[in-house]
Amino acid sequence: MVTISEPALTFIVQLVTLCLPSVRKGGSPVSELPIRIGVVGLGLIAQGVHLPNLETLRDQFTVTHVCDASLDRAASVADRLPGSVRASTRFIDVLTDPDVDAVLILTPGSHGDIVLAALEQGKDVFVEKPLAYSLAEIHELREAQVASGRVVQVGTMKAHDPLVPAARDALGRIGRLAVVRVTVIHPTDECQFEHIRLLNAPAPDPAVTSEAEAYSLRRAREAMGDDADGPRSLYTDVLLGSVIHEAALLRALGLGLPRTTDFACVDPPLSETPASQPPRLLAVGVLPGGAQLQLSWTWAPDFPEYVEEVMAIGSAGRMRLTMPGPYLPAHRSALTVESMVDGQRTVATTQPHHSTAFVEELRAFAASVRSGAPNVCTIEGAGEDLTFLQQVARAAAKQAGLPVGGEAGQGTDS
Repeated sequence: MVTISEPALTFIVQLVTLCLPSVRKGGSPVSELPIRIGVVGLGLIAQGVHLPNLETLRDQFTVTHVCDASLDRAASVADRLPGSVRASTRFIDVLTDPDVDAVLILTPGSHGDIVLAALEQGKDVFVEKPLAYSLAEIHELREAQVASGRVVQVGTMKAHDPLVPAARDALGRIGRLAVVRVTVIHPTDECQFEHIRLLNAPAPDPAVTSEAEAYSLRRAREAMGDDADGPRSLYTDVLLGSVIHEAALLRALGLGLPRTTDFACVDPPLSETPASQPPRLLAVGVLPGGAQLQLSWTWAPDFPEYVEEVMAIGSAGRMRLTMPGPYLPAHRSALTVESMVDGQRTVATTQPHHSTAFVEELRAFAASVRSGAPNVCTIEGAGEDLTFLQQVARAAAKQAGLPVGGEAGQGTDS
């Protein structure tokens, strides 16, 4: 019989501990190996943005399974990717795959059902906006996330733009804020991704798409009611499809969101039926610090490029943050700050960063999965965004004399 001294036994235990991967809350091993990713939804945002960025970050991620309602497209995308990648049409096949550690959910519509299923299967989740259509979904997702201990990060990527910390700091140097103006000019997607070689596919499996569409419609009615399709379409297509990014950016800048929307105007005016194309939108409210928010969103289908700007006007200067178009990897944000220093007007411009918000949000996701690093784009934050955007939809419907039901109809504007 071999006896081992206590110091030697302690050394052996320490050595074995060092050789084993540590485990964070929820049970996921923190490993230096790339995180094995399943991608659900292979449309424009997947092919044009996330898949190239996952390849850029190949030291952090490796794609092992892709899923799309079109099996042909899923198979074609899998063939493009390095290594052996599975292809399927049902998201549950990705979620139950033992070779998948975490999922990127990039499908259209509301994502609550897929996120809930992913958490039940013990997967960490990165999910494109909008996370959900209704506040009831948000509550369900938060409960499931807490119970699972898994990461749920929402893809409101502008919060991860490299210039956001500098812009947030600049807000403290321009005096008392009076007005924050957010301006978006939105062209068609086609003019923004002409440089991307998309894999087109035959019609998707109707059984897959019909189930997803039915879920999204049910949750949209939960949020906005059955009274009129026009306000509900404004909410799902414009507010949750685009303006939600501005809400998340305002929060990331430390400005918060209005508790009430004083005014919202849509042109052409809302009607009971959905409009043939997105409208022009102007919304006004008061931010938590007392500054007035003026939010302008304009659909300009023939405009040559996407334009987005946040301008904060204070008693002693102004901050101007311009954001790049979403599908142009060479474009960067820019920050200009005008202020008074020792009685002299100064203008400071921050040079563009080498990275992009899309890349940085995936880096942040990897850090949260590996080590529990703080998550900026949370379920709770998504709930704040939905509350604000339901207010805007309700105010726009009120301006048009249209009824609003559901969660939005239960809110107040005073």
